[in-house]
Amino acid sequence: MGNQKIRTTLAVETAISRRRSPIDLRIHGENLFLSGRFHRWQSAVALGNDLDELSVRMAVDVTSPDHLNHADDTAEELLAFRSTNVSPVTGNGSVSMARGELVTQAGTRPFEMLLETPEGHTPFLGLSFVIRKDELGAAWKELVTGGSGAGGIDAERLLDPWSAVSNPAIAAA
Repeated sequence: MGNQKIRTTLAVETAISRRRSPIDLRIHGENLFLSGRFHRWQSAVALGNDLDELSVRMAVDVTSPDHLNHADDTAEELLAFRSTNVSPVTGNGSVSMARGELVTQAGTRPFEMLLETPEGHTPFLGLSFVIRKDELGAAWKELVTGGSGAGGIDAERLLDPWSAVSNPAIAAA
């Protein structure tokens, strides 16, 4: 432990002005079980039929525990989704349709989204859905901008003190 150094830089602390709002997912299906609150996500959106409709594709890092979620974390969720039914769309099960309930600052409503689980070892789950501005409420702006303005999906990892430990002691004989 004596040779470990913890690096924190003012540049990192100022570059990430705030965390992304978390996404709360409770998705339970025959071949898929996901339950948690995730800050590490990135979205790409396209406008739909009018300026108030979005087609959203989102990558969510679902494999690592979220050390950003502390007891004092009162950040309101960008959205919460709880599935009631998950059924495969493709033969290999890599794409599924999840139906359930969406909760946003604008309220609760029935909702469905496509779930994509890439083949191989990957930390990501893909979410695809269409949503209207009035269904998202205040979360609209954050979803359109893809999250925080401080970089990609791993930007918040820089806020996690364990991600900045260098030169760990490997073993002693």
